[in-house]
Amino acid sequence: MAKQDIPGRRPTTQQVPAEAAKTYAWPSSPKLIGTSIMRIDGPDKVTGRAKYTFDIARPGMIYGKLIRSPHAHARIVSINLAPARQAPGVKAVFEWKSAGSEVMYQGDAVVAIAAETESQVNDAARLVRIEYEILPHLINETQGLKPDAPRVFQDGNTSSSSLQETGDLDAGFKAAAHIVEAEYSTHVITHVCLESHGAVCEWDGDNLTAWVSTQGVHATRQQIARNLKIPETNVRVICDHMGGGFGSKVAADAPIIAAARLAKEAGRPVKLMLDRKEEHLDGGNRPSAFARVRAGVSVDGMLTAFEATTWGTGGAGQAANFPLPYIYQFPNRRREHTNVYINAGLQRPMRAPGHPQGCFVTEVLMDELADRANMDPLELRLKNLPPTAPDAMWREYYQMGAERFGWDRRHPTGDPTPGPIKTGMGISANTWGGGGRAGNAHIDILSDGSVTVKCGTQDLGTGTRTIVPLIAAETLGLPLTAITAEIGDSALPFAGVSGGSTATAGVGPAVRIAAGLARDALFARVAPTLGVDPEALVTNNSRIQSKDTPSTGMSWKDACKLLGAEPISVDGQWEPGLSSVNTSGVQFAEVAVDIDTGIVKVKRILAIQDCGLVLDKLTTESQVYGGVIGSLNFALFENRLLDQRTGQMVNPNMESYLLGSMADIPEIDVVVVDQPERGIIGVGEPPTVPTASAIANAVRNATGATIRSLPLHPDRVLAALQQTKTGGATV
Repeated sequence: MAKQDIPGRRPTTQQVPAEAAKTYAWPSSPKLIGTSIMRIDGPDKVTGRAKYTFDIARPGMIYGKLIRSPHAHARIVSINLAPARQAPGVKAVFEWKSAGSEVMYQGDAVVAIAAETESQVNDAARLVRIEYEILPHLINETQGLKPDAPRVFQDGNTSSSSLQETGDLDAGFKAAAHIVEAEYSTHVITHVCLESHGAVCEWDGDNLTAWVSTQGVHATRQQIARNLKIPETNVRVICDHMGGGFGSKVAADAPIIAAARLAKEAGRPVKLMLDRKEEHLDGGNRPSAFARVRAGVSVDGMLTAFEATTWGTGGAGQAANFPLPYIYQFPNRRREHTNVYINAGLQRPMRAPGHPQGCFVTEVLMDELADRANMDPLELRLKNLPPTAPDAMWREYYQMGAERFGWDRRHPTGDPTPGPIKTGMGISANTWGGGGRAGNAHIDILSDGSVTVKCGTQDLGTGTRTIVPLIAAETLGLPLTAITAEIGDSALPFAGVSGGSTATAGVGPAVRIAAGLARDALFARVAPTLGVDPEALVTNNSRIQSKDTPSTGMSWKDACKLLGAEPISVDGQWEPGLSSVNTSGVQFAEVAVDIDTGIVKVKRILAIQDCGLVLDKLTTESQVYGGVIGSLNFALFENRLLDQRTGQMVNPNMESYLLGSMADIPEIDVVVVDQPERGIIGVGEPPTVPTASAIANAVRNATGATIRSLPLHPDRVLAALQQTKTGGATV
């Protein structure tokens, strides 16, 4: 996999820096920042020393389980816990829902139970007697939109529609030389975290310690306390390592609260982790998206009008909106959106919420408009990018990518090469907000020269455990190995949720400022001994010295000896000026399609991604790789399937819920655009956005068949090819 970074080339609009941010601005000539740093926790992870929530074992620990509804929609008539209470090993059991209440989807929790062993809790769970009255269910968006559909949800099956309008739609369509009318859709997928959701909870009197697989130790502490009606100070949440979250682990959901309540009732630590089926049913999902679109383009390739009716579902009582028409400029547009509620598991935020869906609809539409206007898809896009976009560089990225990828070798729609294997190229773009959230960091410098950074953030596997000491080491002029970082504990200084590509942009400035304050405090202690003004001192290679007379100085360890019994202990907090918002990127894809089997093979992808200041080049590239691979699964493999008759998920397992293998991963060429003048933005979300649409456009270029719905399974590709042959509608 080829990698390359290019320098940033333009100013940006940023927040006015606060005083501390100006004082401790990012270094212009860093020694560590921007280089490729191996993950500090890498050896622990590959050797198994890293402890995840799933690995936690406490003395006297017992095992919890949630008994879930097998029905998509039902009323609970009665619950009999007596046989389960008498089962061997049972220590606690309670009703999560009571008789008379409704379950709204398969997997909705009804009863919580805990026993000495996993086998005992499973045996006891089978003894719980729950009588249900089966109620009508809605299992897809079409059902939910029908006016004669049964009223399944108390407040109705849909939300009130939202309407967005600008310009003169009629005039826009009159100006159009070509009009595309089509319907596009994306499907529901689950999060499929490598480590499932769950917690280990242990009480000491009125104080609770919870080891949780969570994206926010402080937020989870707050939610637990609120749910249990106890002071936050009585709750400690720990997340040492986490096997993925992708947005699904931002809340203290049922397994966490149930584990805490079971532990209280049993007087024993309780471990409650979801199994793979539960993870699919109730671990969260990405909502669907449907768009009925009418769009026009002028004879010279200028977009004139866009009209869309859109809808989607996030499950039972959840919204499913998405940005549209994404980044391109339609001067006249109208959009009406409706959220549809169905009896299926709840949506949770999933990498760039709404953006992969909105991007897919818009970018596939753009290729269709280009064909109608007899234009190269790249040319059409360049003509219709926003005229002013101070924080986006799509034009430069498209042009750079076209040269690097060999776009000039792209053939018109439909590969004329004989034989069943057809190749094609496609493109797409992304945008994302990013930026930092308020957070704090604490640094201690002791007389033995040791440095500890403390911050209540958490590492999702994105490299935070490396980034935190990296920033401190850069600021203090020390090697990375000289810094100890403590994260993943709500007892540490506050940090926000790791989500929205905001974790590093929130924590990073706080660490930079804390380290800068600690450095200056050490300078003040050292300066009298050296006979220089503190402002004349700098740190360099584990040495404190005069910037004008480098021979005047001392080693870091000798300087710290001067601290004696009074260590340096300082706090720093996020301030504007060291982070920024708004990122952009583009992706190019090349595919090979077997028109006899319908199998799509992605050959290569080029991802060009801006993320502001690159702290660790290796970690940044890894984030882009991960985003591309995740969205490749979204495009080609994953799909939550529900049985129309029962409302149950057909494939809640890793056998029939498809994911790509190593053999399916293409050559991925990553270009990281380093723009240090912008500060930190974040990069976790945006690379996930354009991959699916770039692949879909490449399939269209290869075969001549337009597939307007994901996933690109072989049966859908074959159907589109057949319909193209017969002149029918595309799929």
